[in-house]
Order: sequence, then structure tokens, then C-alpha cells
Amino acid sequence: MSFFSNWFGPKKKKDQPDFAFYENVIHTIAVSETLKDKLLRKVRQAFDRPESFFDEKGEYLLAARGLSLKAHKALLPKIAFVDILLNHNEMAEVDWKETEQGVRYWIIALLVAKNYPGSLSNEEKYGRNVHTGEVLDLINQNELKPLGYALEILDIDSDSYVFTIVPLHRQEEVQEMFRVLK
Repeated sequence: MSFFSNWFGPKKKKDQPDFAFYENVIHTIAVSETLKDKLLRKVRQAFDRPESFFDEKGEYLLAARGLSLKAHKALLPKIAFVDILLNHNEMAEVDWKETEQGVRYWIIALLVAKNYPGSLSNEEKYGRNVHTGEVLDLINQNELKPLGYALEILDIDSDSYVFTIVPLHRQEEVQEMFRVLK
């Protein structure tokens, strides 16, 4: 313990959401019943047997994320949740310097995968010098919301944007859930 920890006590670790919290998130944002079942099983597995997500060399099995069991055990339910949604096209991940066309590609893919009616143009509207975060916001405000959907970004502490699309009436609920998962 450091000198100040003796006075103020050890730093409290941020409370991690439990399985029941993830269960609610899964039922709120996933549209496929089959995927919901798989997510529930895998997130439960991440809580109960986190080592099962790593190979004999200690490498994370679901994606190339550079995770280790020892350092990332508490984050594993969140990362497994994200990676499974990514693998089933119900969530997307783009680099912080992605082009507008790349962003559009993934948003359109989400609309299709979630079987949401409506469509977006795949043509660039906002110019090449617009930052990826701004493109996401512009598409959300100007194109998705008029269709009745909202783009919600989940912070996974990386240099990429991980997002999904939800019906507009669920936006605030999902925003709050994603704040807790941060």
C-alpha cells in the first residue's frame, strides 16, 4: 500500500456487472433468439470458466485482441459478449481512422443482420476529412434516427469504435447499459 492508501484506504475497484446484468443487455440488443441463447451460454462461461477462452499458449480464442487470462479476467465477459456479437454481425467494430464508406458498410451490414427495415446509401456524404467519430454521429443523427434507429457505441478501451444499432425507443436504455459496461 502506498503512503496515501494508508490515509484514504486502498482504491476501490470499479464494480463489474454480474451475469444478470449481461442477461438483460443480451435480451435488449440481440435480435436473434439463437444468438441470445449462445450469448447467454458464453457469457455465463466467461464468468464461471474464463480459462476456457484461452488456448494452451494462453492466447484468447475469439479474436486477435492480445488478452491474457491473468490481466483481463474481469473484462472477459464484456469482451466475449462483444466478440460473439461481432462474429454474428449484430455489432460492428471500426478503427478510429476508418473511412466514411467503411463505416457505412458496417452500419448497412448491421441493419441487414438485424433485419431492420429501411436502408442507408453507401455513398459518401460528409467528406474525406471528417473524423470517424463525427461520421458515426452524423449518420446516426441524420440517417438512422429518421428511420427509427439509434447507433450506440460501447467503449472497450481501445482505439476502435464498437457499436450496434437499436430501435430508437430503446436508445436511452441501451445507453445506460453501455455506460455501466464501460
